[in-house]
This record gives sequence, C-alpha cells and structure tokens, in this order.
Amino acid sequence: MFDILIIVVMLGILGSLGSGLYFLVRDRGKTDRTVISLGIRVALAILLLILLAIGFGSKIL
Repeated sequence: MFDILIIVVMLGILGSLGSGLYFLVRDRGKTDRTVISLGIRVALAILLLILLAIGFGSKIL
C-alpha cells in the first residue's frame, strides 16, 4: 500500500516541477503560479519524507 502511495507522490512531485518550469518560461515571472507550483512541490516532498519514515519504521517493528 505504501509503495503505490509513494510512487503517486513522486509522480506528483515531477508534475509540479514540470508545471513550475512551464509557468516560469511562459509567464516570465509576472504571476505567482511558479511560486505556488513549487510550494506544492515542497509540500509533496515533506509528505514523501513522512511516508518513507513510516514505511521504514514499520519494517523495523
């Protein structure tokens, strides 16, 4: 179960990075869409770390 969730979060991180790059090139820094997209990436990265910690913790116990 955790492995599928981890893969989905990793794909979300890649999608957010791609959209951030697209907004950076397309908007040329005139809107906040790049900042929002990269903020979502940071939140997903934190979620990924939490999921990995839970996964490793459950393997030890």
